[in-house]
Amino acid sequence: MIQQRWIDVKELFEFWVRSLDENGKPNKFDVNLYNHYLRTNLTIGASTGDLLDFVAQMVDFELVPNLASFNLILKAMRQAKETEAAEKLLDECIACCVSQSQLDTLVTLIERCRLDDLLVAKCCFEYGVDEGLIVSALATAGRTYSSNLLDASWAILRCSLCQKKVPSPESFLGKIYAHASLGDLQKAFGTLHEFEAAHGNLVNEAEDLFSPFTSLYPLVVACSKKGFDALD
Repeated sequence: MIQQRWIDVKELFEFWVRSLDENGKPNKFDVNLYNHYLRTNLTIGASTGDLLDFVAQMVDFELVPNLASFNLILKAMRQAKETEAAEKLLDECIACCVSQSQLDTLVTLIERCRLDDLLVAKCCFEYGVDEGLIVSALATAGRTYSSNLLDASWAILRCSLCQKKVPSPESFLGKIYAHASLGDLQKAFGTLHEFEAAHGNLVNEAEDLFSPFTSLYPLVVACSKKGFDALD
């Protein structure tokens, strides 16, 4: 690998996988070693379809693809300009992380997609993310008291919107709820002021959106925990 003899690396790995160890059993390896095999195939020009097939074969070795595995697939998609496929894969990753409460994985995914030097289709993610998934992530951040997930989710949402429109009321409420759950009332009220500036002109919905008995009830509860001075 140091000499970048990638074809030799590929052939050596495939030969080693087919070989038996000193006890006559198949050689064992982990997902990190298999990712080197994926990276080697990508370097020598394997297509996205080839890499997806290689990832599917991980089941045969009782391995589970990790974030690095999918990063390599995303790089292949970016090189092939398969934008829609990359967006779909990223949305599926986010949805899976949210549904399974894999907060650390989701935060890592979001952060890595924001870094240029990592092999990820950055633009596809930041400009194609489904705001509904971010709302779910914000709600999860509130339930699990995860400030990292909250900050990362909000940052990627603002990038996704390209400053062409403001976050939806649901996104603002999700952020307020998360800050309130974390006990950070200053940031919660700061977000409330942003919310009012962005959506305060929604006459028909304003009463419900800014009601302390419905939408903003989590904030009221958080204030009450801080004592009556906070409610003032």
